[in-house]
Amino acid sequence: MTIREAIQIVIDECPDPYAKTYARAALELGGSDDAVVVSTDAGVGIAHKKTGEMMLGEELKIQILYIISNTQYWRGERAKEVKKVLKQASK
Repeated sequence: MTIREAIQIVIDECPDPYAKTYARAALELGGSDDAVVVSTDAGVGIAHKKTGEMMLGEELKIQILYIISNTQYWRGERAKEVKKVLKQASK
């Protein structure tokens, strides 16, 4: 499983909305300097110009740490596989 696939699985299957928000940002904001995660009464969202590019390098590692911290209550075999890939990528 690639990092991109693991992040996409978080978006598709993880129940935590914050994990999904950070995962979407990782896949859509590569090279973006104006990304802001916002929280409103309606939920969590991202205010930015989408670049459609995946984050890379240190930026991606930090984003993965945010994703991991918000998947702590996600359980099951699939969750274990995804978390393992993400933890390896964050090192």
